Amino acid sequence: MNRSTYSPRTVIAVAIAAAVSVALPGFLVGGLSVQIRGEFGVAEGRYGWAMSTYFLAATTGSILLGRLAQLIGPRRQLTIALIGAAGVDLCIALFAKDFSTLIAFLAVAGLCNAATQTAVNLGLTQAGLPRLGLAIAVKQSGMPAASMLSGLAVPALALTLGWRWAFVGAAAVALTALGGVQRTIARSAGPEADTKHQPQSPLSALMIAGVAAMFLSFGAGALNAWVVESGVDSGLGKATAGIMLSVGAALGIAIRVGWGMRLDHMRGHPFVTAGLMACGGAIGVLGLALRLPATHVIATVVAFSGGWIWPVFLNFGVVRANEGRAASATGITQTGVYLGVFAAPLTAGAIIERSGYTSMWMVTAAAMAIGGVLMARVSRRF
Repeated sequence: MNRSTYSPRTVIAVAIAAAVSVALPGFLVGGLSVQIRGEFGVAEGRYGWAMSTYFLAATTGSILLGRLAQLIGPRRQLTIALIGAAGVDLCIALFAKDFSTLIAFLAVAGLCNAATQTAVNLGLTQAGLPRLGLAIAVKQSGMPAASMLSGLAVPALALTLGWRWAFVGAAAVALTALGGVQRTIARSAGPEADTKHQPQSPLSALMIAGVAAMFLSFGAGALNAWVVESGVDSGLGKATAGIMLSVGAALGIAIRVGWGMRLDHMRGHPFVTAGLMACGGAIGVLGLALRLPATHVIATVVAFSGGWIWPVFLNFGVVRANEGRAASATGITQTGVYLGVFAAPLTAGAIIERSGYTSMWMVTAAAMAIGGVLMARVSRRF
């Protein structure tokens, strides 16, 4: 194991900066959907391909990039991925003059995400941190942090300077994370040969966990992609709807970190806790189907509080059972995560066009409940 010479706080800060920077492009196209759709003149169903393409690319690359991180080491992979993320953010800001070009850039951004997520998981396990559970929880806060920033980008940038400036900001975050990686992440690769005798979960168990994550991430993806437009449709103002996305994401961060402080010492299985939290989030999603402004505000809070916490428990459970192969193991489960988030914007957008937001949120709640049940059932195999 390659212990970091930097403090655990520094290593974790770099990890979350990296996670946020590569997640921002996908979440920004959700938070800024009103402005981007308006400029390119695309309907909800077609616009769903923007976020879906980002996660489809991540899906196709997750397993291979997880194995690659085991071979070349987290530092090299993170360096390549963060340079790529910064470059694609700037390309979106400068050269995305039509919807098709935006789609192409988002595909590259999705590969950068997959490369970063698996490499960060491996980097954290190699750093010899005293509280791995807390580190993973804070790192997993990168996703709701990206969602929170995308929501804040609506009133701060999209309604003032224009939506393209949000991607310039995302490039700056990626370059900042890159500087941190160069200073804190170990150079050595930690090859597969060193992990032959480490504990490893059966492939079938990892695949079932990935399927559960697919259903759960469908709910998370639908929330991020459509909660702003859903709020506007229910009667909220554009700025208010964007702020509610940020509030929900901020709660997701706080609850993830709060659970992370207990994670290393909790008695219950993390997968069971994930399932219970997801079912609570599904209840909040059902509240979004009522189409009332006040209810929409409350339901957004409940949905994010429960529906965005499960990745902490999923990743901790997988990494704890596969510490020497954290990148390759999470590459498998992350494939399910990406597949669910890929399907969510596209499927949800089509349902909205045909049946409205009420039907879409009901389908989303059902998916989250199914994922919660599967997560609890597979816990005995980890």
